[in-house]
Amino acid sequence: MEPPEHAPKDPPVGVAPADAAFVDRLAAVRPEPAIDGEPPSPGDLEKILATAVTVPDHGTLRPWRFAVCIGAGRDRFAQALVDGLHSGRGDDLPDTVVAKMRSKAYAAPCSIVLIASPDTGSNVEVWEQVASASCTGYAVVLAATGLGYGAVWKSAGVLGTERVRALFDLGPDESLLGWVNIGTPAPIGRKERSEDDGGDTPARVLRIDS
Repeated sequence: MEPPEHAPKDPPVGVAPADAAFVDRLAAVRPEPAIDGEPPSPGDLEKILATAVTVPDHGTLRPWRFAVCIGAGRDRFAQALVDGLHSGRGDDLPDTVVAKMRSKAYAAPCSIVLIASPDTGSNVEVWEQVASASCTGYAVVLAATGLGYGAVWKSAGVLGTERVRALFDLGPDESLLGWVNIGTPAPIGRKERSEDDGGDTPARVLRIDS
């Protein structure tokens, strides 16, 4: 006996099934990592990076690189940030300012640094390649969250300085897009989203349907 026409059917091979819960989770508040938490396991880190490179990529150019700062590697990250802060400003900076910059490297047990690495010889516009590389940051956050970690995308005003660029061995056409902090999730607390978040979305949407 054939099932009624309105009965749910298995989606064709290669087509994702409808999953409203998945959409709800994407829109939910995401936890940040705890400062004193644990980094992702090697297997989870591999999954996170594998997910990052599934983003749209016109021309299949893979215009990105990553650097993983973990453990003692955060010391080098911290020093590069501080050196970048002093660059062009000398050493006459308040200790509190320097300490705040240094602390950025220790805000989580693991940081995945996002590097845009466009192919300037391609006929794909550089901005489009950088946009593709930028998508990897959001993919990292979502993948880490899906695996049960806290994750947040961060940046700093010193990313374009020579000392910071040198740490990550950037070429002349490469740029840093910030980094994603990952680790054991911290309580959401004050980060809980208010009911008004996203309320102005309709005003930001132009409908062209006739």
